[in-house]
Amino acid sequence: MDMEQMATELLRFMEALPRRAPQNWLGEFSKGELFILNYLHINGGTAWPSMMSEAMQTSTARIAAALNSLERKGWITREPSDEDRRRKLVHLTSKGTEYIESYRDKALKNITKLLMELGEEDAMEYLRITQRMVSIAHSFK
Repeated sequence: MDMEQMATELLRFMEALPRRAPQNWLGEFSKGELFILNYLHINGGTAWPSMMSEAMQTSTARIAAALNSLERKGWITREPSDEDRRRKLVHLTSKGTEYIESYRDKALKNITKLLMELGEEDAMEYLRITQRMVSIAHSFK
């Protein structure tokens, strides 16, 4: 089987995953509001929108739209900068912290179940391959 056939097969497998498959729980951390909440959570609860835009590799307008939604939900607040009132520092609220920690806990439980089902040898191989894929992905432009 050549690499393109393998890529096609992998894509087919990924498309067949149930929406709530453990792998999908991880993928959600790289999208939209969950990305922002998780980014704030792992970075001390505060960040500038431009930092999130760069980390997410998306426009500041897209970040602003997500921040508006998160603010309406009470999961973040924005505070004007002392140096430049046009810039706003984003803060994770206790309600936002509670939500992202709950989501992270559920994801961890689901991933743990997946790894247990794989067994130690396959789980170690899965982690090794995933680490290698992350390393390779960082070399893409």
